[in-house]
Amino acid sequence: MGRTSRVSPVATLLAVALLVGGCGGSLADTDTPAPPRQDRSRPGDFCGAVLAGTRAAQPLTALVNRGGTVPRDQLTSAADAVRSAYADVLAAAPGEIRADVELSVAAVDMQLDALEAAGGDTAVIARDTGLRSRLTAAEYTEAADRVRGYVGEHCGIDTRSLS
Repeated sequence: MGRTSRVSPVATLLAVALLVGGCGGSLADTDTPAPPRQDRSRPGDFCGAVLAGTRAAQPLTALVNRGGTVPRDQLTSAADAVRSAYADVLAAAPGEIRADVELSVAAVDMQLDALEAAGGDTAVIARDTGLRSRLTAAEYTEAADRVRGYVGEHCGIDTRSLS
């Protein structure tokens, strides 16, 4: 499965249709996965959270697409909005797709962490071969594909058209 060589800090999210992220206090820390929860959410709750996440990610996506270095205050504000929205997406994730949503959020977390650690330098993801390698690993890409499929089937959202 071919992947582009440049992965933007929000690309995984866009590809997954979650379009929002979390880290710092990491929503889906890969070292400490969230405990299983009973599935009490309805697909509509999740779908609404995905759409809200998409809206929340738009300012961050615009900043990243500008290239160069994102000013710290703008990065912090945009990343906080993404993290908050992704917390909602993760909280609303139905049990059948929750593990994949956790991985997708973790991928966004990694990207946001790298972007913040680099002082907002948007080229950091493209330069960090170790991070790119992790983000393009089957574990993450397959989870993203499953989330994309679920969102398409249960929410009627074509995630490729959201970017």
